[in-house]
Amino acid sequence: MTPQRRHAELVHSIEAHNYRYYVLDDPSVTDAEFDTLMVELKALEKEHPELVTPDSPSQRVGGEARANVTKIKREYRMMSLDNAYSAADMGEFHRRVTEGLRDGDVPTFAIEPKLDGASIEVVYEGGRMVQATTRGDGVTGEDITPNVRTIRGVPSRIKHDKKLTLRGEVVIYRKDLDALNADRIAAGLEPFANPRNAAAGAVRMLDPREVAQRPLRVIFYQAVEGPEAKPTHVETLNWLADLGLPTHRRETVTPWEGVMDAIAAIDHARKTYPYETDGAVVKVDSYRQQDALGSTSKFPKWAIAYKFPAEQAVTTVRDIIVQVGRTGALTPVAIMDPVELAGTTVSRASLHNGEQIRLLDVHVGDRVFIQKAGEIIPQVLGVESRAREAGSAHFKMPTHCPECGTAVVMRLREEGKPELGAEATTRCPNRQCPAQVRGRILFFASRSAMAIDHLGDSLVDQLVGKELVKDVADLYDLDVEQVAGLERMGKKSAENVVKSVGASRDRTLDRLLCGLGIPQIGQVAARQLAQELVTLEGTLALSEEEAREKVSGIHGFGPKMVDSVIDFLKNEDERKLMKKLLDRHVGQPQPREVVATEGPLVGKSFCVTGVLTRKREDVHALLRAAGGTIFDSVKKGTTYLVAGDKTGKTKLDQAKKFGVQVISEEEMDKLLAGT
Repeated sequence: MTPQRRHAELVHSIEAHNYRYYVLDDPSVTDAEFDTLMVELKALEKEHPELVTPDSPSQRVGGEARANVTKIKREYRMMSLDNAYSAADMGEFHRRVTEGLRDGDVPTFAIEPKLDGASIEVVYEGGRMVQATTRGDGVTGEDITPNVRTIRGVPSRIKHDKKLTLRGEVVIYRKDLDALNADRIAAGLEPFANPRNAAAGAVRMLDPREVAQRPLRVIFYQAVEGPEAKPTHVETLNWLADLGLPTHRRETVTPWEGVMDAIAAIDHARKTYPYETDGAVVKVDSYRQQDALGSTSKFPKWAIAYKFPAEQAVTTVRDIIVQVGRTGALTPVAIMDPVELAGTTVSRASLHNGEQIRLLDVHVGDRVFIQKAGEIIPQVLGVESRAREAGSAHFKMPTHCPECGTAVVMRLREEGKPELGAEATTRCPNRQCPAQVRGRILFFASRSAMAIDHLGDSLVDQLVGKELVKDVADLYDLDVEQVAGLERMGKKSAENVVKSVGASRDRTLDRLLCGLGIPQIGQVAARQLAQELVTLEGTLALSEEEAREKVSGIHGFGPKMVDSVIDFLKNEDERKLMKKLLDRHVGQPQPREVVATEGPLVGKSFCVTGVLTRKREDVHALLRAAGGTIFDSVKKGTTYLVAGDKTGKTKLDQAKKFGVQVISEEEMDKLLAGT
């Protein structure tokens, strides 16, 4: 047999096994048998380099990292879907559809799970994958072709000679996320909060080799050229599946009378799906009717996304423990019987403070209703009080810190709000409390601050417990020998830690100020503050009056923010810490930011929140370049709240309170374009 023929056989066999494993979830060979085929393929390609092509299965490990991001404008816009939250909303959608079609032209509807991942577009030409892009703003996306080539469930070749443009969702199965997180925890890294974050972050990485390490999958839900091949949407999906492409396997076609039943069936079954879903998508099945209905400037008129209510569960509180955070605040946490909720196992939920416990009237042993706020953070909604055992005791906040034994202090709410109770927060005043030290170090090392890799919870616990580190400045005194002597820390791991800490010396002043945790000063405000203060040395040299004059002049800084900064800068403990950091050459001067005096957003201010298609800092940069001002929070005078997915209720309530206009990322892009 010639090398060319054997190579073709191996490629065909490996792709078939990839399809069975990643698409059908029904492998027909063991991992060892699959690995044997891959070893033979790589050996054959090493001996015959001319056989290597970009779409060979051997190339799915990823090539060299990209130096930059390339933007690609697509021919057909990727539109968003309008949302429905109730049967009444769906009835209104049905009315618009029937009114938009000719009398007697009765539609049927395709219903499928709404995937909770990252949207992409993949283009095939001549049967080969030639391009993949992120959704971006719908018109322009980032080129992620090298990344998508590493996803084993996406075939590099298909038996279709014409151009085929596919829209799909990148997802991670729950079981794969569990395994991925176990590996990350073992490596001292933070686990991913949910599959969506893990998938969305991966597809935009610059290094395809890193992407190849994530267990990504793609499920295609649309073919742009579908109307040229088939008369309906569902027939197109079946055709794509026949081509070996991963598609929905749970679509339903029904007259309108069956739509809500089909949605309910998906809601009932979604716990059994291997991937996350947050709703159901309802589409007019006929392409002819889709074309007749058309689209608005934002959404197709022939489709809608029905969003499921936040999933709730009932479980039992077995204990209430109290945690101490970096600021000294004591937070009661309910320890509960583990329960599945929105795709993850939940066994803990914050009760916020003693006042919240009283309002909820939570006792140990109670049956409680829980849900995930924004599908991420577990929260206790209420108590099934009728099931409470007789004689169960009220929970009382401790009078002394559970970490260091210091007597706690109470911070009371402002007068005039008796309905909320007197107590707002319980705080440990001991700055050297080990829990506070640990919390400050982890916050200092976080991505939004000094971005120090390899400093996980376990390592920080040991550094503080053995008193190798008493504040964040002590991190810069660590040596490899000290770190290597800790549990689960070999020499190589210790070298990585010390190297990462050393590299953070070059972070600019805004990152340092953010990492120091000045009350009321987030990432955006820290950047504004650093523009005025410029250097750490200059900051320490300012008198209180000079500092107040500088800070008071910052746009968007109200009296409370100004007082918070001044109190921090004159606090002796904070000044000692900043001097220690200065002595260790931590923090570089803040580069002067050129403020755009022209552009479509001059005079407008923005607060950006929720999950966006781009990094938050990239969005901020675009807004600033167009003349916009950025705020950390919604406040009086803010022009727009840019609300992405998973936007919290607090910011939306603030926007309503101050009369701030809430816009989507797509609407923000139109403002940037001056339209």
